[in-house]
Amino acid sequence: MQLALSLTSLALFVSLALANPLAPVVYKELDTRQGPLIPDNCTTYSSANAGTVCIHVPYDCTSFYEVQLGETCLSIAAKFNSFSLTQFFKWNPDIGQTCISLRAYVPVCIATPWYIFEPPLIQYPPGALVSAADTPVPIMPQITAFCKTFQLVGEGTTVDQILGQHGIDIQEFVLWNALVQVQNPVVWRDYFVCVEV
Repeated sequence: MQLALSLTSLALFVSLALANPLAPVVYKELDTRQGPLIPDNCTTYSSANAGTVCIHVPYDCTSFYEVQLGETCLSIAAKFNSFSLTQFFKWNPDIGQTCISLRAYVPVCIATPWYIFEPPLIQYPPGALVSAADTPVPIMPQITAFCKTFQLVGEGTTVDQILGQHGIDIQEFVLWNALVQVQNPVVWRDYFVCVEV
């Protein structure tokens, strides 16, 4: 019975298509702009060291750099001194705002024709307060999605110092920065932590 129904449905579809083969099919919500529709700008990259990965970069990226073992977002930005860490993340969203997904032997975008670098700001100075709207990079992993203000941790900065500066307690701080532990609170130098939600 199912086979007969399927054959009947197929016959009906073919007869309708043959009845008016040149009639254009109109879809009201179809994007009719010129060029191919690309749902994902993934570029497949393969190398012996990196394997095969999908990278997302701007279509107009004019310069690429292959990440070397041991490099960080900050070390790459300092090497080229031509873009901010925030811009580096925007060009290369696969690295994540934490920069933890930066992979050795995988190319990253380091230039586009429309970006104008304003030296010397590769990164904010230690202790800087930055709003979430300004997309601070890198942030410590597991920070609340509701963070409004971030602070860049400098060398020697302690959690107690951060708590005192902002009048918050350790319970709030670990709630906003889940990677930090109450018993042994440690923050990462050169990373942003959440100080206000």
